[in-house]
Amino acid sequence: MNVGTDELSRAAAAYAACLVFVVAFLVATLTGSSGFTATLRGGIAAFVAFLVARPLLRPLLSTIVAAMVRDQAAKAKKPPEGAE
Repeated sequence: MNVGTDELSRAAAAYAACLVFVVAFLVATLTGSSGFTATLRGGIAAFVAFLVARPLLRPLLSTIVAAMVRDQAAKAKKPPEGAE
């Protein structure tokens, strides 16, 4: 189960890093930075966001996955409605 959580945390961290890159790039571009500077700042911000997001998201996603598994186990134990 830990492997699935690791994969989810990696994917969520990559998604967060993409969003951080876009925001940093747009802010740098709108404030008058050159294209290279905006790309460099966005890349650094995305790298830092990826490194920070992975350890922060892992416990959150582990809790969510554990709750989903418990819910599915409870549904599997309960007999279907209408069956007698």
